Amino acid sequence: MNQLLSKSFKPLVVAGVAVIGISAFSGNRAYEEYRNEREAISKKMINDLNENKINMFDYVKECKTLGRDEQLSKLNKLSKVYNKQKLNEQENQEELIDLDLIVIGGGATGTGVALDAQSRGMKVALFEKYDFSSGTSSKSTKLVHGGIRYLESAIMKLRPSELTLVKEALRERSNLLNNAPHLSRQLPIVIPAYSIFDASKFWIGCKLYDFFYPFNDIPKSYLQTSAQTYKEFPFLREGLVSSVVYYDGQHNDSRMNVSLALTAAQQGALTLNYTEVVELIKEDKTNNKQQLKGVIIKDRLTGKKYSVPAKCVVNATGPYCDSIRNLDDPRTDPIITASSGVHIMLPGNLIPSDKGFLNPKTKDGRVLFILPFEGKTLVGTTDDPSPIIENPQPLEKDVEFILDSIKEYSNPNVKLDKSQVLACWSGIRPLVSDEPTQGDNKKSTSQVTRSHSLRMSESGLITIVGGKWTTYRSMAEATVNLVCSKHDIFTPKGCITKNLPLIGGEKYYNTLNQYLIKNFNLPEDIAEHLAHSYGDQAPFVAKLGNENGSNKRLVEGYPYIEAEVTYGVKKEYACTAEDIIGRRTRLSFLDHDKAEIALPKIINIMAPLLKWSNERKKEELKNSQNYLKTMTSK
Repeated sequence: MNQLLSKSFKPLVVAGVAVIGISAFSGNRAYEEYRNEREAISKKMINDLNENKINMFDYVKECKTLGRDEQLSKLNKLSKVYNKQKLNEQENQEELIDLDLIVIGGGATGTGVALDAQSRGMKVALFEKYDFSSGTSSKSTKLVHGGIRYLESAIMKLRPSELTLVKEALRERSNLLNNAPHLSRQLPIVIPAYSIFDASKFWIGCKLYDFFYPFNDIPKSYLQTSAQTYKEFPFLREGLVSSVVYYDGQHNDSRMNVSLALTAAQQGALTLNYTEVVELIKEDKTNNKQQLKGVIIKDRLTGKKYSVPAKCVVNATGPYCDSIRNLDDPRTDPIITASSGVHIMLPGNLIPSDKGFLNPKTKDGRVLFILPFEGKTLVGTTDDPSPIIENPQPLEKDVEFILDSIKEYSNPNVKLDKSQVLACWSGIRPLVSDEPTQGDNKKSTSQVTRSHSLRMSESGLITIVGGKWTTYRSMAEATVNLVCSKHDIFTPKGCITKNLPLIGGEKYYNTLNQYLIKNFNLPEDIAEHLAHSYGDQAPFVAKLGNENGSNKRLVEGYPYIEAEVTYGVKKEYACTAEDIIGRRTRLSFLDHDKAEIALPKIINIMAPLLKWSNERKKEELKNSQNYLKTMTSK
């Protein structure tokens, strides 16, 4: 055995033996009790609803937020007051509306910052150039995870910062799962072992992963026989010794992001998509330095500009943060090392609907996830240097690499080729490097830390960048703490987002789909989809569909219905057909061809709601088709 154990593996064995006794037997009983208690509450609630003891529409309150036009009206008033003050025409200075905080960027981090600040009692406005989650935040692996490969890196390569990241992410994993139970779930993931050495290594590594999250709401890892593993994953090649199953989380990333924006708006924030920051407002200070005092934004749908003053501005634009930093100071050095992450979508018959698979080491040393998602099979990801562009498209070689990586573990009878790829996409990770981001001596993007970075410029611009989806909440908390301390902003409350349910999560229960089936006569797959996409707001979507006859499917084979288009426009700030197929529903990520088929119907539903002319409808179809081109490889 000693010959089998490499020097690098021995520290892991020693550490593993020390914690296995603690972690191997704890947690599962408590988790079962928690799950049974939740199911009991759900059963009682559904019984009360069936017996008309509870009226769903009295029990659940519909989300109320200002519409886009109403928000722009408030913004227009704020801009007029500011411009009058500049011209010394403001008669009553007390009428001046002054925001505490402006957030630039509507991805996970930006909407998280807006929600955290607004829920503390600050006055907040958020501006997003395109749609919420239109960039990296909708193009993730859909995992809510601590990062098991970062744990390996922390131990094997003695990187304390990686271990800190893992521990933070494991804590935040539960916060996210608890605050949006309809959009997220626990997901067991199988790691195959083809030798006793690998089985031992993976088991100890997963037990360490358990150890660094010592609470009982997530099940602990366990060994699984080769027979059971082959039953669940029949595509695997022969020779399997056993497998290790560990638990992480999964979520619907873009709907999570939209829910963050809606929750911030419900709290009172102005959250506007399709508003581009084109200039920063600065005022001279006594020491010949300039102080940031707000932004000038342009509504990209109308072209109108607004001057918006605020005490503080946060730059949360992810991979594009250097462009905002250059607006602040053209001499600033870039801090982003961009990495491309490509994913593909395959039919759903490759793996079980409730269990994922991890290829622990591809031929180039990375890991590869094969995960169930919305009835299909999501596979990814790559990790390569990337230019920072707004609409990245996957390369053919990346798609082939992913397919080849699946084949490494597949038996010869499994036939996989590009014809089976339903959709593919590329997202740009905003990695922060302390080393120069130009030149030939850059380190591999897979070696660049995933930790976040907070920076403040001389003018007061605060930039938050890096990190990962799972840690968006803690990143937002740290950012708002810095805003308050550096700009002397008093808040009536401290951070409350650890236990703040997102829109749809507060009154959601596990058997909500059964209520929708019974009361709205919905097919099982549509009821399941509405419950998990909208949570406790699902009855309002179903009611809308029944009232105007729009409970028909957008396209055959998928559970999306026409009412979701109307609801997306009226309640979720959808402004384009791309918003609907890409981020309010996930059709473009699941099936490129079916998304294209659905476009004319979607545009016809949106047109009267948004007062589109025939020319505008044609333009919308063209724009949406161009977007869909980025969901195929080149």
